[in-house]
Amino acid sequence: MEYFVGVALALGVGLFTTVAGFDRDRSLYPVILIVVASYYDLFAVMDGGSALGWETGIFAGFLVAAIVGFRSNLWIVVVALVGHGFLDLMHSRLIANPGVPAWWPMFCLSYDAAAGAYLAWRLLSKKIDATNNSSFGHRIRSHVDAELAAAKAAELAGDPSKGFRHLERAHVLGQRSTVQHVRVHLHMLMRGIRHHDLREVIGQNLRVIGAATTTWLGLVPHGNTGGSNVSGFKPMAIPNDLAGLIAAARSKAANSNR
Repeated sequence: MEYFVGVALALGVGLFTTVAGFDRDRSLYPVILIVVASYYDLFAVMDGGSALGWETGIFAGFLVAAIVGFRSNLWIVVVALVGHGFLDLMHSRLIANPGVPAWWPMFCLSYDAAAGAYLAWRLLSKKIDATNNSSFGHRIRSHVDAELAAAKAAELAGDPSKGFRHLERAHVLGQRSTVQHVRVHLHMLMRGIRHHDLREVIGQNLRVIGAATTTWLGLVPHGNTGGSNVSGFKPMAIPNDLAGLIAAARSKAANSNR
């Protein structure tokens, strides 16, 4: 019965929000993910809080997924909803939380899976845009792509130093967008692996984590070139041509959100 109710409720909510037009707002499913993920914290509080620390740590992960998904790509929310369903399946084996009702994991698992499937269907049918076309990340992407392509061309031409300078420029351009920021650091990581540069590999692993978890908060040192040859916390001067591209992308993104 728990499985049936969970699926029926998820599909009912999905259909209602579609008919009412609520799912035109990109924030709907990220908010649903946050609400669903918060219930284990509620159950922990109801039982006295013994499991609250563990539950809050897990909730924080889904909170970040909801925010990053909202700001970049709603497929992240789909994956997180389905992932929360797997957590429901394994929860009792991972965390001792006596406050969780016996029926809840089955209900939540079925709700999560059905809600994730419904959102995936809406995205695949193009009824909801997976990405925010008015976002800074979307508007700056073509310029980041151009620098990444120039970096690859320089590497193939036997000039790795010039290639790295283009990666640095790509980093400066994209560091205000979580997706673009992480993309550039992954390119720097792969370069470090190709060149057997242990310092760069270690530094870029740390920077990938930092970019994924702090960019959406605005905690980036503007102008930083992103390599392990500079401090990851040091703001740096932005070249005039890049500053112009960044300003244009930010201005268009701000105007489209009015």
